[in-house]
Amino acid sequence: MLKKTLAGMCGLLISLAACQSPDNAQTEQAETQETTATADTTQQARRPKPENYSFKGVEKKRVYICMDPTDDLFHQKHDCPVLVSCASTFRNLTLPRAVEAFDRYNCETCSADLAYVFDESAVRMETGLGDN
Repeated sequence: MLKKTLAGMCGLLISLAACQSPDNAQTEQAETQETTATADTTQQARRPKPENYSFKGVEKKRVYICMDPTDDLFHQKHDCPVLVSCASTFRNLTLPRAVEAFDRYNCETCSADLAYVFDESAVRMETGLGDN
């Protein structure tokens, strides 16, 4: 009698589990994908064109840029993780062209050492517009 009761209970549990809708798992997965897609499309807003910059000593320096319209960085390394994640094409050009023609800023991952290009006080001293 105990065996029949246990067998009946197991059969009941199996049938209840079989009746569970797999849509819940698919719905959760779809919601996760939507959230990820939303986060990807709402990336940082593109910053305005750099106003203060100086290329003294790095006029011929070559950098890489991603041609994605939302990207506003230049990279020194072609294998930079930020650049590799680019969904568009890459381009190699001079640093002055990347800043002046494509309005790019330095990547904090691979080009942090070029942040001085945008140092406002250094630009003022170089141009003679410092505090007189």
